[in-house]
Amino acid sequence: MSTERISKIKEIVTQSMREDGWTPMSTVGLKLITNGIDIKDFGFGKLKPFFEALNEDFVLSIDEQSHLPLVKCNGNVTQSTVPNFKKINYTKDDMIHLTQWANINQKSAIETLKNMALPERWTYSVEDESYPNPILAKYLKWTFVKLMRENKILYSNEYAAFNTGLVDKFYKPIYAVFDKNKYNKQPWHFIDFCVAGSSNIAARKLTDNFSKLPERASYIQNYDDVIYDTSLPVDVNWEHIILENIDRMPTELLRHVCSGSFEVLDPSMINKSDKINYYNKLRCVLESNPMRLSIISSMMSMAVETAKHRVAWNYKTAIPVYYPTDDSVHLILPLALNINEPEEISIALVMTKTPSRRYRAVTIFTLDMAYSNARLVTKPSSDWLVAESINSL
Repeated sequence: MSTERISKIKEIVTQSMREDGWTPMSTVGLKLITNGIDIKDFGFGKLKPFFEALNEDFVLSIDEQSHLPLVKCNGNVTQSTVPNFKKINYTKDDMIHLTQWANINQKSAIETLKNMALPERWTYSVEDESYPNPILAKYLKWTFVKLMRENKILYSNEYAAFNTGLVDKFYKPIYAVFDKNKYNKQPWHFIDFCVAGSSNIAARKLTDNFSKLPERASYIQNYDDVIYDTSLPVDVNWEHIILENIDRMPTELLRHVCSGSFEVLDPSMINKSDKINYYNKLRCVLESNPMRLSIISSMMSMAVETAKHRVAWNYKTAIPVYYPTDDSVHLILPLALNINEPEEISIALVMTKTPSRRYRAVTIFTLDMAYSNARLVTKPSSDWLVAESINSL
């Protein structure tokens, strides 16, 4: 890597430096991309291993309170270059989740939050009694992850608090309040949700201990990035998208192209222990006959063109979603792939805008995945992604 590139990364790290000289690593990722530095170009999917490879120029640590990774420039750098990057595949997710950080009864807490928040549908059309309010459960889970990355969990004395991003019927922010955990392995213990100024214990602890109340998670840095530009070219590796996400592909479409050669089953009818073997066989069937992949690819390409026409007619068709695995906001487009129901949306295509002003397809989402990820940014207002019309998780 060139001296100029290293200097630019140091400049970006320094811009968000705290008084103690450390920079929360979560504040660096988006700034790298906006400055034309994509860690994926060097074979990395996460920032931590990227900076670990630059250990002659940067030092890493962990924040004692938030447990998030920190980075700072190494003041003793003597070399202007770094070793060659080697592509490393990391499978372990280094996210810290709410249940790891705090002792909390999630089912009870989510029900409390649902009753406190502005009324909204938090289930799909088919409700699962064993997993109530699935949309809200995922919302709380990934909102916490995002807040940790942004260093927006506040700590004061023996208490911690964060902004849920939801509001009550008077549009007042709802906060989650915690105290030090004295009995369990998690460092914090959940007290309750509250709005500032209310009479419950959590609200008093919040205002007694925090002069500045916690901020909500911030997803959108540039609004141009969440308005789909139909004039830009689209790059899609359909073979990769299809084969890597075969379990998300519409069942009827797979049955159509595999007719006579493989029995495509309803995913809900496959035992969990058999799924890996089943999908591996299905991939082999598709790979063994390139024509099958070509048919699916052609249909998906046509669906993309239809979606672009739909965006041109109504810009709300393209919906911003938060993608926790790369801590980025992308846009999703609806793909109609049901041969018998041409207006029915089957899956969503996740798109990202590159620095060269092109769109690249990242992956595909099932509709429940699409809604859950979109709800993190804001409640979807599009006519094709509606919780009530999504069959199940």
